[in-house]
Amino acid sequence: MKPISVLLFLAFALVSCAQSPKKTTSAANTVSQNIVFDTAWTTKVEKTKAEWRASLTPEQYTITREQGTEPSFSSPLYKNHDKGVFYCVSCQNPLFSSQTKFESGTGWPSFFKALSTKSIDVSADDSHGMSRDEVTCQRCHAHLGHVFNDGPAPTGLRYCMDGIALTFQAKQIEKGTAAATNLQKAIFAGGCFWGVEYYFQNATGVTRTSVGYTGGKIQNPTYEQVCSHKSGHYEALEVTFDPSKTSYETLAKLFFEIHDPTQATGQGNDLGQQYQSVVFYLDSSQKEITERLIQTLKDKGFNVATQLKPATRFWDAEEYHQKHYEKNGGTPYCHSRVKRF
Repeated sequence: MKPISVLLFLAFALVSCAQSPKKTTSAANTVSQNIVFDTAWTTKVEKTKAEWRASLTPEQYTITREQGTEPSFSSPLYKNHDKGVFYCVSCQNPLFSSQTKFESGTGWPSFFKALSTKSIDVSADDSHGMSRDEVTCQRCHAHLGHVFNDGPAPTGLRYCMDGIALTFQAKQIEKGTAAATNLQKAIFAGGCFWGVEYYFQNATGVTRTSVGYTGGKIQNPTYEQVCSHKSGHYEALEVTFDPSKTSYETLAKLFFEIHDPTQATGQGNDLGQQYQSVVFYLDSSQKEITERLIQTLKDKGFNVATQLKPATRFWDAEEYHQKHYEKNGGTPYCHSRVKRF
């Protein structure tokens, strides 16, 4: 990056995050009538630095425990428009509702109101020669970002959050009931995404699948750009599932059984970086479960080549790629189910 570009980037970051707002002493009341939130906790989460390092990814630890800041426009949650709740990545304290999320143009997930009086704390932050108001999780004191007084009505506030410090759960009201269902997501890459989707789209508990691209360095890539081997993206599948009907572990086991996790060069005759086997974990629990499954396979003698990476922005592929076998018939040419667990 040229020096002038660096200066322009720093200037933008300071303008976006350095304004000092009106002081805020507490979060707002719960904002949703349809979603039930767990705000009944009474004990705060306390851990040593070593314990936090063990339970968080390096990126999550840097942001939440060392007051770091992620690059703007880097979080997949920035453009997340699903209905649901944003939780603290460290302790799962519910922090913000999608009903108060708005497009601030800054490149960080932004909200005009916190979810409940037990969501966040706000305190003065005079670091880096600036006067700002730091936002932390009230339950575990994780650094989340800062709050400014340039937000929309009715509060006039902008809670500028680091996406790495958050997790998201979609909330959907089931037809014919008043109960809210917490939907979760998982992202798997294991060769041609047509074949991966074939085995997941009708799996028990899966409510939605979408083939797409992730893990690369360019925004909103096309299929041609991914195939050029210059974008760095992988062909992947985003799975939305109901944890009351299935589990992440069940789905991860399915992933390891429908492709060859020992092939490092791709899958079958589909060779290249975009076809490699990767699990993109969205939180520490998914990471730990996947690590355990990989170790189980290694203990059984499999030379596992599957990579484990933190999830980044998932880009939906072109419509003609979605539900390929459902639309065109046939069966996958490089995927089959092999019992391994």
